[in-house]
Amino acid sequence: MKKLGLEITNKISLAAALLLATGTLAQAATINTATETTGWQGLGFSDTLYLAQFDPSLGTLTGVTLHITDTEKSGITIENGASSSASITISLSGSIEVTDNNLIDSIALLNRNFGPYSLAANEGPTIPTYNQSGSDFLDLGTISATANKTAGSSDLSFYEGLGTVGIDVSAAGGWNASGSTAYSLNINEFVGEATVYATYTYTPIPVPEPSSALFLGLGGLVLAGYRRFTL
Repeated sequence: MKKLGLEITNKISLAAALLLATGTLAQAATINTATETTGWQGLGFSDTLYLAQFDPSLGTLTGVTLHITDTEKSGITIENGASSSASITISLSGSIEVTDNNLIDSIALLNRNFGPYSLAANEGPTIPTYNQSGSDFLDLGTISATANKTAGSSDLSFYEGLGTVGIDVSAAGGWNASGSTAYSLNINEFVGEATVYATYTYTPIPVPEPSSALFLGLGGLVLAGYRRFTL
């Protein structure tokens, strides 16, 4: 009788251990906030974007990564004002700086060249004459550049809650040209835009699987039966 009771008790102990392992082995998960954007604004500008905080009821927050995209664009025309032909390069420089008023201070830098573009000597009649036509003139249309940046935060409490977290954005940028002693550079609608979203890494709250719960129930029935058997 004692031997039977020992065997049953050992089985129940094994069942309980398996259930405990099933309930505690929770895998890391990730969730992204909605992407927030400043919209197109004249450079430079400053703005604040608001991201949804991580809901603590989902589990334990273990990491925060901000994803930043900086885009600048403009309509560009260039006209060579020199008396000889020229090879002209247009350069775009700029930045979007993102801060969370705490530990993240990240900058997405832009530095892109367009060209070189071959332009004939200035057509005159006097040098230079800028009439926005002829072989010394080029309309580039809309040109743009984009930079991406990720940054992590070590102060997770700033992102936990049921509200929002403010992300400050500041932008600056500029254009220039090189390759000619004289030129006319026209810039139309020089604007920039920043988009930001956060990825939250977390450990979900362990929830026993249905099969584990059933296993525990069967273990309880065995224990009840054993108690009745030993009375």
